[in-house]
Amino acid sequence: MTRLLPAAVAAVFLVVGPVPRAAAQDVPPAETSTLGGAYTAAQARRGGETYRKHCTECHVPAAVSGSAFRRAWAGRTVYDYYELIRTTMPNDNPGKLSRGQYADIVAYLLQLSGMPPGERSLPTDTAALRRIRIDVEPPPSR
Repeated sequence: MTRLLPAAVAAVFLVVGPVPRAAAQDVPPAETSTLGGAYTAAQARRGGETYRKHCTECHVPAAVSGSAFRRAWAGRTVYDYYELIRTTMPNDNPGKLSRGQYADIVAYLLQLSGMPPGERSLPTDTAALRRIRIDVEPPPSR
C-alpha cells in the first residue's frame, strides 16, 4: 500500500496541481517562454543535486518531467509550477527549502522536459515567474 503513495503523489503533482489559476485580469499575460531559455545550465545542475537530496525518495524524475509534464503544464506559467512545488513539497515538510532551491529544482525539471537553458537564472519572485509561459513547441509562424 505505501509503495503506491509516491505514484499517486506524482500523478496529482502533474495533472491536478492545487495552485489555482489567477483570474485573467489579475495577472498580465506571460511575456517570455521556457523555449527561450528561462534558466541557466548551472541552475539546473544545482537543481538536480537538490532534487536528488530532497525529492527522489518519493519522485522518480521521469514521473515529473518529459511528456507527462508537457501535457499537464503546457500553456501555464512557470509560477503555477513553482508554487505547486514550493507549497506542497517535500511531502513531510512543505516549504522547507529556500525559494532559490525551489527555483533550481524547477530549472532542473524544465531541463529534463526539453526546455533549453539560457543566459539568465530562473527568478524566485512571483511577478517574474508569472511572466514566463511553459511552451512545449515553438508557436506557429505567421
